[in-house]
Amino acid sequence: MNFLALAAVLSAAGMYGLARYVRHQKTAEAIGSVTAIAEAAARFYDQSDSNQPAGTTPEAAHAMRHFPGASKAAVPADPEAIKGKRYQSSLGDWTGSPWAELRFSIPQPQFYAYSFESQGSGAQATATAIAHADLDGNGKTSTYRLSIAPDPVTYKAKVAAEIEKIDPEE
Repeated sequence: MNFLALAAVLSAAGMYGLARYVRHQKTAEAIGSVTAIAEAAARFYDQSDSNQPAGTTPEAAHAMRHFPGASKAAVPADPEAIKGKRYQSSLGDWTGSPWAELRFSIPQPQFYAYSFESQGSGAQATATAIAHADLDGNGKTSTYRLSIAPDPVTYKAKVAAEIEKIDPEE
């Protein structure tokens, strides 16, 4: 009887530990991916005025800096593809804009759908990397957002210091 009680306690502790590990793995995917997208967008912005014609003034070149265009759809586009499960994307999912410009893709199965928002140019440009998912299939989503904006003094894109987390472990 004591053995059964001990086995039940150890089993419950093990299940809790496993569930916590899986939640951490899912969170790590979202944080790592939105950070990689945001850093790539900052590099793109900083280099986007390098193609200006000869003789362009620095002020005019800075005014033309921009982020890649916003994604037309998330990857995966269908929210049902990640509802409580992983999605295996293909290279074709990542060939369009902005993923090609950012040189971003995820080769392994993913829990989250990724999208990218951007608008404006010059010092008014802004962009956001987004990961969202219904991790357990209950209809409630978990979202991670990381913003990128230029510094008005240095004209260099800066990734926000913190990731916005909305129901991170829904």
